[in-house]
Amino acid sequence: MDRIGVIKYNMSGMSMEEFLPWCSEKGVEYVELMRPDIWKDTGRKENRVKEVALLLRKYGIKVSQVAAGNDFVQPSPAGIEKELDNIREICRMVKDLGGCQLRLDGGWNKDTVDEKFYKNMVIDGLSRAAEIGEKEGIYMALDNHGKITNDYTLQLEAFGKIGSKYLGANLDTLNYRWYGYPVEKLTDIYRQIAPYTLHTHLKDGVKADTDFKYTPAILGRGEIPLEKTISILKDAGYTGPWCIEYEGKDGAAGYSECIRWLKEIKV
Repeated sequence: MDRIGVIKYNMSGMSMEEFLPWCSEKGVEYVELMRPDIWKDTGRKENRVKEVALLLRKYGIKVSQVAAGNDFVQPSPAGIEKELDNIREICRMVKDLGGCQLRLDGGWNKDTVDEKFYKNMVIDGLSRAAEIGEKEGIYMALDNHGKITNDYTLQLEAFGKIGSKYLGANLDTLNYRWYGYPVEKLTDIYRQIAPYTLHTHLKDGVKADTDFKYTPAILGRGEIPLEKTISILKDAGYTGPWCIEYEGKDGAAGYSECIRWLKEIKV
């Protein structure tokens, strides 16, 4: 086994009861779960943590992280507090699943929040999330996701200012390209983010001519320098899972091809 992981996203509508045996059959060791997979309604206490934990043990699968689905760009302080309360609750759920990591988003553009406040709101939210992580023993992996945190200089500024071992990166290999960075710039970005990387989203594709669109591809068939990326991460000491994120319409079939490619290159 080579620490291959899969995110439960775009998996052809599989239920958890279908997804985990599929992973076991494919030789997948790790899964990243989305917050609704275990806690559909953050306004209620009801959740699926116990039954999902049983399924994970049954199929011998480990949770690499859970996506918190948070948003630190909020029009009011009360909104920020609610996001942090949810993070605290999900930390406890992750521990009950046998995991020790959350995937965080920075935040999303809004007409109700002036753009000039985005960076400070995101960095402040991440700082407070890192404090929760230190208290709970849970690592926080910031995704380069959306139009705010795909600015890798913002990520580096946040990691430098906060300086917590509990805060790092979830390196999505395609999102920087989706954001607009040229292919030739990607390996330089990866090298700078690699020392902070706690988790990966190995994703391939080709950027479309229009802004913020791309055509998904099986790993190794797009324009992302994945083998070089993997080498950069290994050189930086990365020991986490090689987690696949595939966004093509063929869902599970595409994921199967991505798993095959990772095994072929002996990741």
